[in-house]
This record gives sequence, C-alpha cells and structure tokens, in this order.
Amino acid sequence: MTANHTVHIANLATEITVAADMTILKAAQLAGYAYPYGCQVGRCGACKSRLLSGEVELLPHTPFALTAADTERGFVLACRAQPRSDCGIAWLGSDTAGHPLREVSGRVVSLQRPTPDISILRVELEGEPLAFTAGQYAELHFAGCAPRNYSMANDPDEPLLEFHIRHVANGVTSGHVASGLQAGDPVRLRGPMGTAHLRARRTGPILAVAGGTGLAPILSILHSAARLHLKQPIRLYNAARAEHDLYQEATIADLANRLADFTYIPVLSDGPPLGARLEALAELEGVTAYVAGSPRLVDDAVAAMTRRGLDPAHAYADAFFTAADQACTNGTEIAVRA
Repeated sequence: MTANHTVHIANLATEITVAADMTILKAAQLAGYAYPYGCQVGRCGACKSRLLSGEVELLPHTPFALTAADTERGFVLACRAQPRSDCGIAWLGSDTAGHPLREVSGRVVSLQRPTPDISILRVELEGEPLAFTAGQYAELHFAGCAPRNYSMANDPDEPLLEFHIRHVANGVTSGHVASGLQAGDPVRLRGPMGTAHLRARRTGPILAVAGGTGLAPILSILHSAARLHLKQPIRLYNAARAEHDLYQEATIADLANRLADFTYIPVLSDGPPLGARLEALAELEGVTAYVAGSPRLVDDAVAAMTRRGLDPAHAYADAFFTAADQACTNGTEIAVRA
C-alpha cells in the first residue's frame, strides 16, 4: 500500500494529503489549489519552493531549473518532489510577475502564415486588456480543440495579443489553426503564466536564444526592452533549419533600430551548431539569458551558456513541449504547446 503524507503549504495556510508516488504539485492541483507551475517536468523552475520541514525525493530535473546551490539552500521543485515524510513547503513568489490569472474571451482579428508551418494570429479581447510581462504565455482554447499554451509575441502595452503557432504533425489544435481557423472566430484565453519573463531591473547584458516559434516570447521581451529604453547590450541567436524558415526578419530589423546595442545572429542547421556558437562566447558572468524553443534546444543552450560562466539562476527558459513529448512523460501532465 502506498503511504500518504501530510504536506502543509505555507502560502495557502492549508494542508493536503500526498501519496508517496505523487508529486506535491500534482496533489495540490487535484485538491483545487493554484500552485505556481510551468512545464511540470523539472525544466523551467516555475514551481521552485522552499522545503520548510520534512523530506522529499526529487525526480529527475535539469540543473538550471534547480541548481546544486538551490538544493543546499533547501529549495525543491514541487513538480518533481515526492514526499517521504510529512512536510512543510512554501513556493517562491518573486518570479511570477504578480499578474492575476484571468479567463477572458476574444476573437481572432487577423491570420498570417509567414512560413508553411507557422501561423501568426492576432487576438482582440473583450473588456479589459490582459496584463502580462513580456515573455509570458496564455492558454488558448479554440472551439472543438484541446486547450494549448502559446506565448504572447507583442509588447504588453499593445492592444492586440499576437501568437505564433507552429503546425506539428498530428497536432489537432495547431492543425485547426493552420487550416480551419478564420478571422472572426472566437477564442478563450487563460493567463498570464510563465516565469521566463523580462527582468527589466537587471542591468547586465541580455543573451536571448530562440528556436522556431520560441521567437514569440523573445520578440515580446525585445519589444518591451525597446519601449523601456534598456541600454545594455542585447544579443539574439535565432535557430532555424534553413534560411526560408527564418521569419519576422523585418520586425527584428525594426527592433535593431530601436534598441541601443543589439546584435542579431541567425543560426542555421547547415552552419556551426548553436551550442558551439554559444560556447565560443566570452565569459558570461553577469549576463541574463532568455531561452525559448524545443526542450532539446533549451537544454543544450542553457548547458552551453553555463559552461561559459552564466549563473543558472539568471537563465530563464521556456521549453515548448508537444503532445508527443507528453506521451513520453509516463502520464505526467505538461504545458503542451501544439
């Protein structure tokens, strides 16, 4: 018989019962509590928490989501923590950007397809705008489709929300966006979510890495950086399979004119690998990194940058999982993007 343990969540001043083979995050969700989370598989650090008492076993996770120094300081990832005794835990509230989670209605006002497998849609909301910080995402629900998470690509000050959606093989929702969605169609949104958002108060250099539609949250961050007149050097590595897969080049060129110190580096599959390009950089101490794209790109990029001296605590990563990725997680729910 699986043992049950009592876990006290200090932020909620409540206790939940957690089976030894269940994570604290999953148990909190089943109990109806809004515990902060992102990827749910130990890659993003959104559910990083302080273990106040008791013992947990941590399932595998990436070292930048929870560093060795974090572990020594008593931090855990709620999505990876299975209790081994009664516990006390408190999530860290400083990285969620402080915006209320809302459910809102809107409609698609325009659709573009800059490449054969990418759609750009703009959504107009009913009522008040959705407050978010650049780099965050929302859950979108189109009629007849499973909800999926997509990043906002626009500056938070703009009235329309922009989303970049890649069509993946056998993806029902992304397939609908690619071939069935039309301007005027309704959409429900739930957000904002995500911790890989702009830290505007950090004054050191910014290193941004995007792969595919991972460019969306990076563009949002760059738009905000331009509006806020951030002066530090900003470097963008944009990974794509081939030159024809690069998109939003005109937008990037416009941002280059608006940013004080900006360098754009496209990275194509037939050239030097992204990891090698990043490892060739000078010491990255004091750099803030924003990374968005496939799980492999995120893992490889952050690993390469930490080898060059990047502090993992300042690597803000958003891994774009697909339904196929979820099938490989032994039933663990993840934030699916397509």
